[in-house]
Amino acid sequence: MNTTTFDINKIDAEKLKSPATWNQCGGLSKKFARKADKMDWRLQKQINSCLYGFAKDGKLSFGDAHKMFSLKKLPKKYSDAIAAYLAANLEA
Repeated sequence: MNTTTFDINKIDAEKLKSPATWNQCGGLSKKFARKADKMDWRLQKQINSCLYGFAKDGKLSFGDAHKMFSLKKLPKKYSDAIAAYLAANLEA
């Protein structure tokens, strides 16, 4: 069986500047929504939607999303964006 490992250094500069992919956003949302060994599916959907929205607006690149996989916590600007959205759109 021949398996290859993803190497970010083999990705061309143009791709690194392009928007993050749906799969990157999904992977990151699962990474940051897992608490202990339990998935918070509501939080996962919120993070996924937030990140993909940023990507579609050109504010989250492929390269930036790749770097986020090494973080332990969702960056504050994304958690703040989720909180602001929820405050503006959910009834108490």
